[in-house]
Amino acid sequence: MIVVVAPAQETWEIEEYLAQHGSPLRSRLRILTYDEIAARQQVPLGTYVFVAIDQLSPTEKRIARICCDCLREADPQLTILNRPSEVLLRVPLLRVCFERNRNRFRVYRAAEFLRCKHFPVFLRRDSDHLGNISGLLYTRAELARAVAEKVLRGFRLRDLIVVEYCDTMDTAGVFRKYSAFIVGNTILPHTVTHNRDWITKSHGRLIDADTVREELEYLSTDPHADWLRETFALARINYGRIDYGLLNGCPQVWEINTNPTIARHAGADPLTDEQKQLRAVVRQHFHPRFQAAWEAIDSTADPDRMISVKVSERQRRRLAAEREWRLRIQARETALAVMANLLIRLLWRCARRLGLISTR
Repeated sequence: MIVVVAPAQETWEIEEYLAQHGSPLRSRLRILTYDEIAARQQVPLGTYVFVAIDQLSPTEKRIARICCDCLREADPQLTILNRPSEVLLRVPLLRVCFERNRNRFRVYRAAEFLRCKHFPVFLRRDSDHLGNISGLLYTRAELARAVAEKVLRGFRLRDLIVVEYCDTMDTAGVFRKYSAFIVGNTILPHTVTHNRDWITKSHGRLIDADTVREELEYLSTDPHADWLRETFALARINYGRIDYGLLNGCPQVWEINTNPTIARHAGADPLTDEQKQLRAVVRQHFHPRFQAAWEAIDSTADPDRMISVKVSERQRRRLAAEREWRLRIQARETALAVMANLLIRLLWRCARRLGLISTR
């Protein structure tokens, strides 16, 4: 059995995979939340994969550590992937990569914005994987205004980071984002996303026969295998997806997501039917190998054997309190964002009426 441990709000990535391409793994793979572990006070033997490490609350991290210790004591040979106490999260990882000359760009906490010397930069949140939350900022004054605006809109200062822009555009004006998974000891190149926007997401993605041919070559040849293995080892991550670019031929780490989207359901995929059809051959190449990598980490341990995991009453109360706190923070951010939008619209209208802003 393979047990994936995730926060209650972060199980959908694996669930969607099992509902689609991963359906043959349903009998092998089980999802456990921290609430379930705390309530049951026991877990089955098996291979363990901890995901969404950057989303864990303090108590979830403590429960994960207890769980790892109990499993290791019960069977030292069990495979445990992504031990939360060891994984390097985004800021520490990017700083280590810069210090070791693996990356050519720096990252700062938003509170450290006065230390920024190289521009342009952009803002993003520390613990999500939705990309940038600002455009490119070319001066320290622009950066200060952007940070203040985000705080006004409900973002917490400690959640914001500043990243130096690393320009990986080719001579044809195209940006490429390379993505590769690791499952245990297996590294699997996944996609190459082409875009004319430096924000290389699915929206605006360039897909034609040439880009598909390039993707297939990437999947088939695994050209950055050694660098990928070194980077995953540096981050102490053995399940997740790395996104990176090439700067003058040298890989640059953007991030490693320990709970990545594996397959989008039809309604969430922004690609057209024609684009999906073009890329079908890429998916057909990737998914059988991805499934085989999961099968390779499966445990022969008896899943009916349960291991006691003692979570105290105090920790259970804290877990519930942190869940409520997370919901309150989300509600607060939403409310502040709405208020900020209304305020900005009001100020804009006033400025137009006073002639401070031209409508031409």
